[in-house]
Amino acid sequence: MRHFLIAFAALSLLSGCNVSADTDAAEQAVIEFHRAMDSGQYAAIYDASAEDMKSSISRDDFIKLLDGLHGKFGPFQSGKTTGWHDNSTTGGHYVSLSREAQFQKGQGTEDFVFRIEKGRVVLAGYHINSNLLVTG
Repeated sequence: MRHFLIAFAALSLLSGCNVSADTDAAEQAVIEFHRAMDSGQYAAIYDASAEDMKSSISRDDFIKLLDGLHGKFGPFQSGKTTGWHDNSTTGGHYVSLSREAQFQKGQGTEDFVFRIEKGRVVLAGYHINSNLLVTG
């Protein structure tokens, strides 16, 4: 009986989130992010982002940052996810993706953090690492 209760408790915890659906939604959000970035819709990206993002950078600074990054890297060409993490805590539900990205002018490693809010995937953080930031 004890084993059944432990298994039931574990299944109850798992039923609260769907890792596959969460990561698929985050992957789609990355595609949308790159489309918006390549078309210069930096303000729209910021406006649609989670409060986590908005509390860490001002709208004007975010727009300047993405404009500078796009100028340095050029349009997005391709990418692939190399790692992911799906985490639900009392502070919220987050999906993080680590990705290799190829841009017109070079490559980089991107880290996306998405907050799951009412079934929607909302950008909560974006980081990029590349030699182009130093040499380009």
